[in-house]
Amino acid sequence: LRLPAEDLMFTVGDRNMPWVPVVVLVVVGIGLVIAAFSGQEKEQPGEQLEIEIDPGKAALNKRLETIGWGLFLVMLGGFILIPVDVINKGIWSIGVGLIMIGVNAARYFNQMRMSGFTTFLGVVSLLGGIAQLMGWYALEGALFFIILGAYLLLKPWFDKRQLFGKAEAS
Repeated sequence: LRLPAEDLMFTVGDRNMPWVPVVVLVVVGIGLVIAAFSGQEKEQPGEQLEIEIDPGKAALNKRLETIGWGLFLVMLGGFILIPVDVINKGIWSIGVGLIMIGVNAARYFNQMRMSGFTTFLGVVSLLGGIAQLMGWYALEGALFFIILGAYLLLKPWFDKRQLFGKAEAS
């Protein structure tokens, strides 16, 4: 179940550095675990936060998520079935990005909160696909960090307008 060292490849420039993805994933994983535990608020014994859930919006959100997953799986099946020399990989990335952004746009136009995670992934996928079509393969990683940085800079603006969060509690 283990690849020989010469088969494991992660090149940076012209050097093979197979340890880089492991280190990045470990750091991200530790960061997520720390964030999960540090963000917990201790509730007082008689105090409970009540979130009002609109059943109509919850049903609409479930329907939108089901449509999004169905379209995503159709795109994934098409990507697996159709060879890359017929349709460029960038087209598939653009399609996935449009699906994720489209589901969140439908939420927005129905006065529901959008998912920050799928909006972020949709923008990364859309711009990454455009970069692939233009032949800028080295730019994909940089786009990820640029979009992540822009999201973090704009997060107070998003929070003030309550654009992201649980769609059912809109």
